[in-house]
Amino acid sequence: MKKTYTRTVVDVMPVELEFHLFGEGSPQVFFTGGIHGGEATGIYVVQKVLAFLEENELLKGSVKVLPIGNPAAFRRLQRTSPYDNLDLNRIFPGREDMTPSLAVANIIWEEAQEANYIVDMHCCGVWGASYTLAVYKEFDFAKELAGMLSIPRVIESGGTRGQLFTNACDAGIPAVIIELPGGGQGGVIDLEAAEECYQALINLLRQLGMVAGEAVKPEPTFYGKLRPVRTEMDGVFIPAIKAGDTVNEGDVIGHVNDTPIVAPYTGVTTMVRPACYVFKGVPLANLAPLT
Repeated sequence: MKKTYTRTVVDVMPVELEFHLFGEGSPQVFFTGGIHGGEATGIYVVQKVLAFLEENELLKGSVKVLPIGNPAAFRRLQRTSPYDNLDLNRIFPGREDMTPSLAVANIIWEEAQEANYIVDMHCCGVWGASYTLAVYKEFDFAKELAGMLSIPRVIESGGTRGQLFTNACDAGIPAVIIELPGGGQGGVIDLEAAEECYQALINLLRQLGMVAGEAVKPEPTFYGKLRPVRTEMDGVFIPAIKAGDTVNEGDVIGHVNDTPIVAPYTGVTTMVRPACYVFKGVPLANLAPLT
C-alpha cells in the first residue's frame, strides 16, 4: 500500500509539503530531508530511499518519507525560508496560526507523532565528513537507534531544543540527525557520502525486518560534543589531515604560517578547512573527543 498526500500552508504564497507513506502499522519509520533547504546531500538521500520504496514491498510496518521539509528554502538553496527567515529546525513543534515556517514545523511535528523512529537528514558543509548526531547520553533509545546506523561516527548532540530530533526524543520517540558533507547555495551533493547514508538507511529497515535482505550489524564509534580548534593568528592555513580522520592528542592538524596547530585531545574531525587564508579566532577544524 502506498499513499501520497500534500499538506499546504496558505500565506502570501502557498507552501506545500508532500508526504509519501508506504505500508501500514508499526513499526513506522519517518525519514525527513530538506528541513534546511540548502542541505542538498540529505535531500538526495531521502529521494533515493523514496525510489527504493517505490520498487520494493514492505514486509511489515510503514515508512513515511518527506524529501523536502522546507520547499521555500529549497527553491533558493538556503537554510531558512525567504518568507520569514526563521530556522525551521529551531522552532519545533511550531504553531498552526503563525508565520509560514512555524506552520510548516507544526505540520511536520503532527506527522511525526505516529513514528517509532525518526531519521532527519542534514548537511555539515562541503568541508565536512558524515556523522550521526544524537542525544545519546540523555536517552538510551537514541543511542540504540544511532548504533543501528552504519555511519562510522556518532557525535553527542548539544541537545538544543526546538529541533525535530531533540523534541521527538523528549516525546519518547527515538530520533537522530545524520549530517552529510555537501550543501550550500551551490546545492552540492557528495555522492560517496550519499551512497553510504542510503545504504545505512536501507540496512536500518532490514534490521527492523521491514524489507527483504540480509542486515549488517553496524559498529559505529561514539564521541563527545564537537568543539572547534581555532587559530590564534592571521595567516595561511595548510591542513595536514582531512575531515573524518581520527587524531591523537598532540597530532598536527595543520600549520598557520609554518606554526603547527595540534589536536588538544584524542578524537575525530568532522570538519577541516582546506588550504586558505584565515584570521585569528577562525575555526580550523571541528573535533569531537573520544568517550
